[in-house]
Amino acid sequence: MRWLLLGLVLVVTFVAGWVANDALRTPLGDEADRLKQQIANLEARLHGRGEATAARPAGSPGSTAATLRSAASRAETERSVIASLREQRLATERGTPSTGAVQPPRGGAADRGSSARTPSASAATMESALDRFHRYLEALNGPDGRERWQRARELVEELRGMGDAAGQALMHVLATGTDSEERRAAARLLGTLKVPESLPLLRQIIERDDDVLLRRAAASGLRQLQTPESMPVMEHMLTNVTEDRLVRLSAAVGLAESGRAVGVNGLAMIFHESTADGRGRELAFRALAGLNDERALPFMRQVVASDAEPAYRLRAIRYLAAQGDHQALATLQVVMRSPSEQPSIRDAAGQAYRNLGGK
Repeated sequence: MRWLLLGLVLVVTFVAGWVANDALRTPLGDEADRLKQQIANLEARLHGRGEATAARPAGSPGSTAATLRSAASRAETERSVIASLREQRLATERGTPSTGAVQPPRGGAADRGSSARTPSASAATMESALDRFHRYLEALNGPDGRERWQRARELVEELRGMGDAAGQALMHVLATGTDSEERRAAARLLGTLKVPESLPLLRQIIERDDDVLLRRAAASGLRQLQTPESMPVMEHMLTNVTEDRLVRLSAAVGLAESGRAVGVNGLAMIFHESTADGRGRELAFRALAGLNDERALPFMRQVVASDAEPAYRLRAIRYLAAQGDHQALATLQVVMRSPSEQPSIRDAAGQAYRNLGGK
């Protein structure tokens, strides 16, 4: 009887261990199979893209070389995701955590922002975000037309809906990419999607990168973040007189949109300093007019009384009238009575003067 009981205990122990092991292996096995399938799909897409590029009719040598470089850069980006997927699959099969997910730059606002967000996106979700990003680039580079911009907007909204995964994928492209067009698009999209963790990376590019076009894209992205941490960075950009004017313009727009007087003054300064070459002049004026409030009134009065281009003076006169600026009556009266003024400017000043109650 004792041997019978001992045998029964051994059988029960074996069965219990087998069941427990099967319960642990099943989800891990399913996860590994899922990752294997994703890797296979991505490798197949890379192979198909290579065949499509090879089969494309030959154009000019320059355009062909640019196409090949862009395709190679995108393939390199996606290969890095494949490597991350493989690492995650191996970690899943071993039952250990994966370190392959791309992390945002650490420090400052990134540390504070990431602590309040969900854990890092998986490599599989990042691969989906990168796919949408590349389709976004293809839409931008497609034929002009309403469908092109509509498709691009749809892909931006899809990226927005992916949350952290989209932000991490775009930061990955910006930090490690080799294609300048991709990096510029990623910098702008980080601002469009308002990814606060991207602030250190965008600031680093503005302060250290030699590519002025990339710095302008990073400044545009940073302008759209509109976070408390981004305000001092934009103030530093604006006051750096050695910085590119269009980089400073983005900073001035961002500060003005956030209600900072230094941004309004910066836009006025950029408008006046661009008299000689015109670079950024129209953008600065449009940004000031877009404020649509009393903050731009002193600037508009100056433009009306100046020798600026007639088109700017005409738009400034209309702005003063639309805002009901009674302080402009004296300036308008001088312009409307000046025999040396162009008839269009004189008539517009007279109409605005009367609309504001002048006699």
